[in-house]
Amino acid sequence: MRTEGRDFLQRVVAAALLVRLGAIAVALVGLTGHELHGNVLVCILVLSFTSFVQLYSPAVEAFVARHPLTVILDILLALGTVAVVGVESPLVLATFSTALVVGLIFDRRVAVAGAVVLVAGYGLVLATDPHTTSGFMTTLGVPTLYVALVAVGGVVRQAHERDTVAHQLLAETKRAAAAADERARLAREMHDSLGKTLHGVALAAQTLPSWVDSDPDAAREHARLLADGAHRAAAEARGLLTRMRADQPDRPLAQVLAELCATWQGECGTPCHFRADRAVDLSTAARYEVLAVVAEALENVRRHARASTVGVVLAALPDGRVQVEVRDDGVGFSPSPDGAGPRGHYGLVGMRERAQSVGAELTVASAPGEGTSVVIEVDPEKEVEGVA
Repeated sequence: MRTEGRDFLQRVVAAALLVRLGAIAVALVGLTGHELHGNVLVCILVLSFTSFVQLYSPAVEAFVARHPLTVILDILLALGTVAVVGVESPLVLATFSTALVVGLIFDRRVAVAGAVVLVAGYGLVLATDPHTTSGFMTTLGVPTLYVALVAVGGVVRQAHERDTVAHQLLAETKRAAAAADERARLAREMHDSLGKTLHGVALAAQTLPSWVDSDPDAAREHARLLADGAHRAAAEARGLLTRMRADQPDRPLAQVLAELCATWQGECGTPCHFRADRAVDLSTAARYEVLAVVAEALENVRRHARASTVGVVLAALPDGRVQVEVRDDGVGFSPSPDGAGPRGHYGLVGMRERAQSVGAELTVASAPGEGTSVVIEVDPEKEVEGVA
């Protein structure tokens, strides 16, 4: 049985036990002024003790949830109570919770069988008790309530099952939509980066033979550029594959970021500490771009910062925005007025474009000798979908 089903059964059993304890309390009020015989006291103690044990012992409650057939013992206990105290005793109220649990836990056929056993057992006690006075409640009311409560339990159970199926279908739909979004995003990435690089490599390869014949020195330069392009294409392909493996939309963003930091630390040897102030998440599009920005920031640290430690923090701001910061204690740099990075480095430009594509804000703070801080903030309410 799935965990959700077990949790549901545990809640049902707990609610039924609370109802039973309430019914026992009502029965005690009804018995005020009457002499309590030993058999009645025994029934009260047994019903109360079993209810308290199941209610306040998680192990017993979990056992009942895992083994629903133990409810048969509860049916026998209910009928035994009716047989001992008589059908006119207020303690009969405490047996109604058993009928409710039967309908909630068992499927229709077993629940019907349980209702038949309850009604037949009650009818047998009624027929064999010579002191019982005939009345509507004793002859028809109690058996009808048994059947009605089993039916109510069955309706609630079916509603829960339909709700569970609906949640599963919704989750599957979300996973399918996320997968389609990832495919579209991958196609865009391949077109914008890897495709252009490969196209340049192909053009250089086409012109290389003519340069070999006419200008060997230029041919060597073209060959070097061709090799650089191939290496760049391979690096871009590895980056795409890494982000595909890292961002699984059904996993929490904090878990994905923690694994990204651990992987980077293992590859570079520089300590990378991750902290999540609160459990937050983003849409698939925003997650993808945020992870790409974090990966690019860490790559810049590896290439240029000469840092001794790096910190990545995921936080939820008071105004509802989600913030991710990558901070290092490296050599730092002097950002240009337009927000670009050092001359010849275009990583910050790409990070800003990624942030803008989902309506996020990117802030870079750095100074020579003071390290660098890259902060991306996403407002889920103002977030826009990246263009595929």
